[in-house]
Formats: sequence, C-alpha cells, structure tokens
Amino acid sequence: MPIIEHNTRPMPEPVGKRSARSLVGGQDGAKSLSIREIVVHPSSEGRLHTHTTDQAIMVMEGAIQLVLGDETRTVRSGFTLLAPPGVPHKLVNDYWVPARMLVISPTNDLETNFLE
Repeated sequence: MPIIEHNTRPMPEPVGKRSARSLVGGQDGAKSLSIREIVVHPSSEGRLHTHTTDQAIMVMEGAIQLVLGDETRTVRSGFTLLAPPGVPHKLVNDYWVPARMLVISPTNDLETNFLE
C-alpha cells in the first residue's frame, strides 16, 4: 500500500485563475480513484460541464458558488458538494479570497464534457 506525501507535489502556478494538483491517481497505482486539490482564485468562472461519474467537491477553505443544473448555491468551508453523473455544473468564485477544494472521483480517468 503506497503512502503518498502530498508536500512533494507542489501546487503549480495558476492558469486562468485556477491551480490544480493530483494527490491520488493512476500515477500512484489507483485503479478507480482520483483526488485532486484545486484552488479557484477570486474573479474566476469555470465552464459548464458534465462528468460520467459522481464527483464530490469538498470545500476546505473559502467559499465557492456552485451552478448545478438550474440551481446556484454558495458552498463554504466544511461542506461537500456532490455533482451526480450527467448533471451540468460549474464553479464560480465571486469572493475576494481563493477557494481551496478537494475533488474526489471514482475513476483515475475522469471524462469531462464541456457544454460552453
């Protein structure tokens, strides 16, 4: 069983006001699991998209607006949002501080279908 040291995987510089790094995935021997850390910086709006599997997004710091289907909700640190398979969603940070999240999927090859 591998022990994964997260601090050996630096967070890359932001691209489009977002930073992301893999914490667990196929590179670690996972067959059906991925965990990514994502930082969404202020004034960032993602693209509406879907996935073929569930996706859990744990807000660790800050707050984020989640557009999920026809609903927009603010999700703060200490809460997890669930994006079911096939449901359109996107993340928006209209706040003045970055939002740090862990994104967990039951696959190490996440398919993303962009709708905009």
